[in-house]
Amino acid sequence: MNTVSPPAGRVTRRKLVCALGAGLATPLLSGCAARGYEKLPPPTRSGSRLDFVFPKGDSYLDISNAHTGERTALRFMKNGRTDRRALQRLDWLFRDWRDGEAPSIDPRIYWGLAALSDAVRRQGHSGQITLLSGFRTPQTTRLLQSRGGGAASNSYHMRRRAADIQFAGIPTEEVANIAEWLQVGGVGRYHGSDFTHIDSGPIRTWRG
Repeated sequence: MNTVSPPAGRVTRRKLVCALGAGLATPLLSGCAARGYEKLPPPTRSGSRLDFVFPKGDSYLDISNAHTGERTALRFMKNGRTDRRALQRLDWLFRDWRDGEAPSIDPRIYWGLAALSDAVRRQGHSGQITLLSGFRTPQTTRLLQSRGGGAASNSYHMRRRAADIQFAGIPTEEVANIAEWLQVGGVGRYHGSDFTHIDSGPIRTWRG
């Protein structure tokens, strides 16, 4: 099913605060996270706006993978409880599509994306997300580096804690502004390639 994206528009910080205040055939790959990956941190981070906003909002996500064409639309939390099957479907969408490896993604990434999506839907946009890059294996990282893609050797993508995204109808700068306000973690603005990077590492910002 295709959706029609609203025209691009600004989501100001004032509008964001008002909006958030108002609301204040997929494989099941259990066990993939045990393949030698580091233990993920808890999804909560004391004192961040995301930890205050997300529980009051909607966990609905509508995400398309730009490389595979797959689309997943679901809620990954219901009545305060995590839906493990929903997370498994999201983890598969976020897999390294080059080799099919799909370990568990840090739930905080999904928290951040849901809060972003909820905020822009309150402003009349679809909230639909295009995923450009989720999990990446070391092999994929080396491949991208060999092609001059600028992938970092210590990338949070390899640690299952990052996503490169576009929001339908929302300019990159505005997506980054909301993510930065939410204190999701790392926020990178890549205007040349027209995407926003978020990760669940320390709070910081940069331009690529």
